[in-house]
Amino acid sequence: MKSAGRVFELIEIFEQLRRPATVAELVKASGFPQSSTSMLLDTLTRMGYLCWNPEERTYLPSLRLNMLGGWVHDIALPRSNLRLAMQELSRRTNLSVVLGQRVGRRVQYAYVVYAASDRAGDVPIGAVRPLTDTGLGYALMAAMPHNEVRRIATACLAERGRPPNAGEVDRVMKMVSTVAQVGFAYSSRMQSAGKASFSFNLARAEGANPEFGMLGLALAGTDQAIERNLLDIIRAINGIAQEFLQDVQIGIDPNTPINSI
Repeated sequence: MKSAGRVFELIEIFEQLRRPATVAELVKASGFPQSSTSMLLDTLTRMGYLCWNPEERTYLPSLRLNMLGGWVHDIALPRSNLRLAMQELSRRTNLSVVLGQRVGRRVQYAYVVYAASDRAGDVPIGAVRPLTDTGLGYALMAAMPHNEVRRIATACLAERGRPPNAGEVDRVMKMVSTVAQVGFAYSSRMQSAGKASFSFNLARAEGANPEFGMLGLALAGTDQAIERNLLDIIRAINGIAQEFLQDVQIGIDPNTPINSI
């Protein structure tokens, strides 16, 4: 189990580096022992998941890694390029961009493009949060039927150790309704101190394949960086949706009053 986890951690390190790396660099970034790191790299190279450059003494992920999971994206968003959309959105806004996927009554952070200027605020890839605890969760709930949202809200609030009262559930329902009306969730209260997020769901265009569940994106950073650039963020989202996300319907009105949930 430990080796399996380390394999994926090494792959994620390459994702952040975006260049070939030596054993020493990977050992330093991962904190793994050099002997076990070298053994894992050799195994992955023999299996075709990494490429070894003997002249530079560096490793680089092969295209086999990209091909393995690419079919999921091709089915869910066949006319879109979600990776490029997230990268460009981060570049234009200088914020981290988080891909969230609904898992029952929770949202999982499936992928993150980190802002170069805010690595201290990194969102952990793979983290799972109740839908009622994050702005991204509210963006996802905004696309769900009313009765389903109420059921999820009741269950999530009950996990806090006591049965929720009607007022608590109604407050969640009101917030979800607000997000559904404006098309986004701007949250400065659900993050750690000094942080904020701007979230929206990737509502499927008519005829798109819904098999892989609900997806959403969140732009995360300092509360000041987001608050002073809200209009630019909305313009960037609308522009990038037209360029890269042909399978989803996104059109946030920049004239909509922007209030934090």
